[in-house]
Amino acid sequence: MRPLLHAAVLAGLALPAAAADPALVRVTLSSGGVGQFEFTADVTGRATLPLDVKLDQVDDVLKSLRAEDPAGPITLRLPGRQPLAESFRTLPFTPAAFESAEALLGALVGEAVRVPSSGVGGSILAVTPFEIALPNGGGTLTRHRLAIATATGIETLVLEDTPGLELASSRVREQIASALTAIAAQRVQDRRTVQLTLAEGGARSVRFGYVVPAPVWKASYRLTVPAEGAGGGAGGDAVLQGFAVVENLSGRDWRDVEVVLTSGQPVLFHQPLYEAVFTSRPEAPVDVPNRLAPPVDPGSVAEPPPPPSPAAEARGRALMPSMARPAPAPMAAMAPGMAREPDETPSQPADMRQSVAQVEYRLADRVTAAAGESLMLPIITRSVPVRRVALFQPETDPLHPLVALLLKNSTAGAMPPGLVTLFEHHGDGSAGFIGDARLPTIQPGEERLASFAADLAVRIETTRAADTVLTSGKANQGVLELVRRERASTTYRITTPATAGRTVLIEQPKRPGWTLAEPAGAASTPTQYRIEQAVPPGTTASVTVVLERPRSERVALMDLDRPRLLAFAEEGRLTPGLRAAMGRAAALRTELDRRQGALRDLRDHRGEVVADQDRIRRNLGAVPANSELQRRYLAQLQQQEADLAALAAQSDQAQRGVAEADAALRDYLQSLNL
Repeated sequence: MRPLLHAAVLAGLALPAAAADPALVRVTLSSGGVGQFEFTADVTGRATLPLDVKLDQVDDVLKSLRAEDPAGPITLRLPGRQPLAESFRTLPFTPAAFESAEALLGALVGEAVRVPSSGVGGSILAVTPFEIALPNGGGTLTRHRLAIATATGIETLVLEDTPGLELASSRVREQIASALTAIAAQRVQDRRTVQLTLAEGGARSVRFGYVVPAPVWKASYRLTVPAEGAGGGAGGDAVLQGFAVVENLSGRDWRDVEVVLTSGQPVLFHQPLYEAVFTSRPEAPVDVPNRLAPPVDPGSVAEPPPPPSPAAEARGRALMPSMARPAPAPMAAMAPGMAREPDETPSQPADMRQSVAQVEYRLADRVTAAAGESLMLPIITRSVPVRRVALFQPETDPLHPLVALLLKNSTAGAMPPGLVTLFEHHGDGSAGFIGDARLPTIQPGEERLASFAADLAVRIETTRAADTVLTSGKANQGVLELVRRERASTTYRITTPATAGRTVLIEQPKRPGWTLAEPAGAASTPTQYRIEQAVPPGTTASVTVVLERPRSERVALMDLDRPRLLAFAEEGRLTPGLRAAMGRAAALRTELDRRQGALRDLRDHRGEVVADQDRIRRNLGAVPANSELQRRYLAQLQQQEADLAALAAQSDQAQRGVAEADAALRDYLQSLNL
C-alpha cells in the first residue's frame, strides 16, 4: 500500500549546509530589565546557523542583532509572523482539512484517486458519515462512505475498510506535503527559528549577539561590623559582601558562560519590526473623456550613478557592526560564606568598572546554570568605613532615635540599591544578626545611612515655637513695603543612658521658602537638614534648630490710622529717615482727623436743629391760631433758620479745611521715597 501523504521534494533549490548550534559564551544582564546574549560558532564554507528564539523576542532580535564574520556579510531569515496562514494562502484547503483523513478527502472533491486493492479509479464525489449499531446494545459507531465517480458510474466504499488510496495528481501530492511541513513547523507556537546565512569562506569563528528582555537582577548585601566600642569607638571598618540574584529565563542552559552585570537606567524601546506594515497611498483620478485633470509632474531625470568601486564593495560587505569583546580581567572566586575579619584584604569576585551611564560587574568565574534556575552570584567583598550614629527621624519615632550606620562607598563604582543584612562580630569570632536596612544607589565616595533598629535607651523630647519680627521697611509713592522675618524653632532635649554616650544625627525636614538659621554649617539632603550632636553618657543636651523665611507686606499709607503711624515712627528696626517720615505723617493725620472731627460736629449740630424744627412744626399744628404759644414757636423757627444758614457757611469752610488737610497728607505720602 502506498502512503496517503509523503514529503515534498524541493528540486532546484541550493541551500547552504547547516552548521553546529551556536554556543552561548557571554550573558550581560542589566538592572534595566534586558539581557545581552552573545554566541560563537566555528564554521567552514557557506553555512547556516540556527538560532531558536521566543516569538515575543523576535522584534528585539531584529532590532539589536550584532554579528561578526570575517568572510563577509550575514543574512538573517526566519518564517513570517503567521507562517501557517501564509502557507495555506495558496493551497486548495485549510488547516482544518488535516484533522482527519475523511476531512482531507472531503476537501479534495473532484480530484482523481485510485483504490489499489480493488482497482477502482475515478474522481472523489463525496464523503458521507453514517452510523452503525454495535452488537449487544453497545451503542453506535460513526463510519464514512466514500463515493467515487468512475467512467461507468458511481462506486461506493467504506473508508475505514479501505486499506489505502492513491492520489493521481503529483501537484496535489506536493501541496499536501507542503501543508504538512508548515503544520510541523508551527507546532511550537511561541518560538521561531532564525537562520543566519553566512558567506562563503574557510574555517573561521563567527560571533554574534542580541539584546532581549530579561529579569531584573537584584543586589543583596551583607555587612559585618565590629563589636560596639571596638576598633576606636563608634567608627571603624566593616566587611561588605555584595551578591547578585539572577534568573536564567532565557530558555537555554548556560554552560561555562561569562556573566556581566550592569546597573544603570538605560533608555529602552520596543519596535514591532516583526509585523508587516503597509502605507496608505493617495488616490489618482481615472482619466475619462471630457474631464480635465492636472498633468502629472514627470520630475527631473538624474544621470544614473556610476557602479561602485571594488574598494566600496569591500567596505559595504559587513552587514552589521563588529563586536569588540574585551578580555575579562582574571579575578579569584569568592566563596559566599561568612565575612572575613575587617583587617583582612579580601579578593574581589568581580571586576567593577564605572562609566558615565552605568556600573559594570564582570564576574571572575564562569557560570553554569540550567534553564529556569536562579543563582546568587558574588560581586563585592571588601572593607568599607562605617560609623555608628543615633538617627532621629520624628516621623518614624517621635521619642527614640534609630540605630544607624553611616556607610561610605569606597569601591570604584556605584553600588546598586538593595537590602543589606547586618551582622556584628562577637568576642568568640562569630557574627550575630542585628537587623536589616535598605540601601539606595551609592556613588563612589558618597555616604549613606543604614538604619536597622530602634535605640530605646535614648529619649528625645521635642518642643516648637514660632515668632515674627519686622526687619526692614521702605516707603515709596504712598505705599509702605515691610519685610518681616518668620522664625520657626524646634528644640530637641536628648537624654542618654549612663552606660554609653551617643552621636545623635537629627533630621529636620526642609520647608519650601525657609532657610536654616541655626545651627550653622549643618549637612543636608534634598529633603532634610542633618544636625549632628555628641552627647556624653548619662547627660541631657539641648539642640535648637531655627528655620527662617522673609515675608513681604505692602500697606497703603493713607489706610494707616494715627496709632499705627506713631508705632512705625517708634519702630527701631526702621531707618531714622523713615521713622521721622512716619512721625510727620502721624502729625498730618492728626490734623486731618481734627478737621474731620470738627466737620462732623457741625453736621451733627445741623442735624439736631433740623430735628427740633420738625418737632416745632408738629406742635404748631396742635396750638390755636394767633395764640401766644403759636407766636413763640414761629419765633423759634425763624431763629433756627438763621442758625442753619450760619451752620451751612461754617460746614462749607470746614469741608474746605478737610480737603486741604487730606491733600496735604496725600501729597506728603506720595512724595516719600525712603
